[in-house]
Amino acid sequence: MTIASLVIGGLLLSVMIGISCYGAVTLPADARIPLHFGIGSYNNFASKSVGLIIWPAGGAALFGLLTSISVHAIKPNHPGGGAPAIITPIALAVVAATQWGAISLAKKNAAGPQE
Repeated sequence: MTIASLVIGGLLLSVMIGISCYGAVTLPADARIPLHFGIGSYNNFASKSVGLIIWPAGGAALFGLLTSISVHAIKPNHPGGGAPAIITPIALAVVAATQWGAISLAKKNAAGPQE
């Protein structure tokens, strides 16, 4: 685990919090936030407040898990034992992009059907 990976991961967590703040401001109170991306579409929705908290909380849990695995997997006599430093930022970027898609879908669903 490198310092750059930690900094980029922290920035991506900040982006996820910013996306949730954006959703809190732009979504109506009765909006439903998708949480689980199944095969082909989202298939699990939560209330606005729960959905906006779960996305960054999940990102923080993933960041903590991948960071602890990377740090604890490196042994002094086996320098290549940890996961590559790029895995954590890539995983968080995927979660942030999926969160943006979820917020966009919630906005589209809140606007009602387009005719």
